[in-house]
Amino acid sequence: MTGKLWVIATPIGNLGDFSPRAKEVIQQVDLLACESTSSAQRLCSALQITCPRLVLYREDSSDSVQSKLLEQMQEGASCGLISDAGTPGISDPGWKLVSQCHALHIPVHSLAGPSSLAAALSTAGQPSRRFHFAGFPPNKKSERRAFLEEICQQTVSTVFFETPHAILETLQTLSRLCDPKRSLSICRELTKLHETNQKRNLEDWALHPPTARGEFVLVLEGAPVQPQEETGDAAEQAKHLLKSGLSAGQTRDFLEKFAGLARNQAYRLVLEQQQKISSEPV
Repeated sequence: MTGKLWVIATPIGNLGDFSPRAKEVIQQVDLLACESTSSAQRLCSALQITCPRLVLYREDSSDSVQSKLLEQMQEGASCGLISDAGTPGISDPGWKLVSQCHALHIPVHSLAGPSSLAAALSTAGQPSRRFHFAGFPPNKKSERRAFLEEICQQTVSTVFFETPHAILETLQTLSRLCDPKRSLSICRELTKLHETNQKRNLEDWALHPPTARGEFVLVLEGAPVQPQEETGDAAEQAKHLLKSGLSAGQTRDFLEKFAGLARNQAYRLVLEQQQKISSEPV
């Protein structure tokens, strides 16, 4: 007999957002895979229910932990999957367990509920028919810079997370990389008592950053779509400069200054040429 996996969304702040159905399932599952045992115990205590058998499952968990969960579900056990807050599988390792369940034909069910991604996007006042989700910026300085450059090029709204200690630097960098008049919505303490959700332009945010407390969810307005132009000569220039040893940023700056391309267009052209160069036979 095959068990099943329940992907259970937990509150991102307000306990009242936890659904009665999710509470019922947590009381019935045989085991509960969680990001933190202490957080899971606090949740069960707040809900006044008996905590099921807990299994620590997070980014640094060994493959053997996942294998044991899968083995028990194959033997008929029902398993719940929760993160510390929000919907599992979004910017956390839960997707790996879900993927293996599908591969082994173990049924997967969603207990939909709180999500900081959906909460921020729905209250940001930014276009949301299409959007880009980027998660947390990398910690390494060069990778963080590349991350921010990439989201500045997106022509749709971009949702990403930021920590209190890095928020000021991120806002200053964005105001340099993007048109400072582009709008940015910043959400903090979502669903909690001191929730804030403000929409201002990048220039204003850089001068007057939010209070550096709590985790931030940011929604950046998409870049304007540039009209298509003839870029054949510029493409050849970009290819030559990259092969000569110039970095992507230096090549982009050259095209912007001497080829008359818009910054977004120059950056996309450089990325295209980098991909072509990497695919050329050695």
